[in-house]
Amino acid sequence: MGRAAAGSAEQFAKTGSADPVDERGPGDVRELTMAFNAMRARIFAMLDEKDRMLGAIGHDLRTPLASLRVRAETVADEGEGARMSETIDEMNRMLEDILSLARAGRSAEEMQKVDLTALADAVVEDFVELGAPVDMAEGDRAVARVRPQQIRRALRNLIENAVVYGERAHVSVTREGGALGLSVADDGPGIAEERMDEMMEPFTRLEGSRNRETGGAGLGLALVRAIMVEHGGALRLANRPGGGLEASLVVPA
Repeated sequence: MGRAAAGSAEQFAKTGSADPVDERGPGDVRELTMAFNAMRARIFAMLDEKDRMLGAIGHDLRTPLASLRVRAETVADEGEGARMSETIDEMNRMLEDILSLARAGRSAEEMQKVDLTALADAVVEDFVELGAPVDMAEGDRAVARVRPQQIRRALRNLIENAVVYGERAHVSVTREGGALGLSVADDGPGIAEERMDEMMEPFTRLEGSRNRETGGAGLGLALVRAIMVEHGGALRLANRPGGGLEASLVVPA
């Protein structure tokens, strides 16, 4: 029973789901197994309730935000109306980040075999079309099993950070042992070594501004790290020898 329970707990830690343990064996072992399965069921019921609550919160907040946007468009002062719309956009983005982070580990998106090089190229092209200073190094096919929408979001977050803090974003696909990486390097000042781990915690920013253009809510890297943990991978940050920061999404090949 101990090995089966440990396997179930480990499965939950990695994927957010866990199979029940067979209730068999001597009486005391069977009772322990039943208690373990009952605890598992209660945990899943609480997580399901949390997801329902988050969905309701998201819906209830989006409705007044949509109403505020309509009112902002009727403001006589165009400059003031534009600033109000920007604030509403910021609130919507922050809401999406908070909900995504709170749901981390329970994604409904299926794992698929994806060419990370093609995925990254498509994301970079979106930025280039908007005039952002983003480029990508040529690379061979690099296929991995991932949740593509989540990886796209994580990569976008890293590119946005690189453009805001490091002036440019240089994207590349890397191979290291049995792992594949999507790396985003920038030309900025980097991050002090003692703050590397801190920067991946929620609501942590490089500076004190609450403006998303310079600091945002401080959820970007925390969300990226949660996405990578769900993939059995990692988010790695490292200062480049020639200056700037390199942030990498690392997934099993």
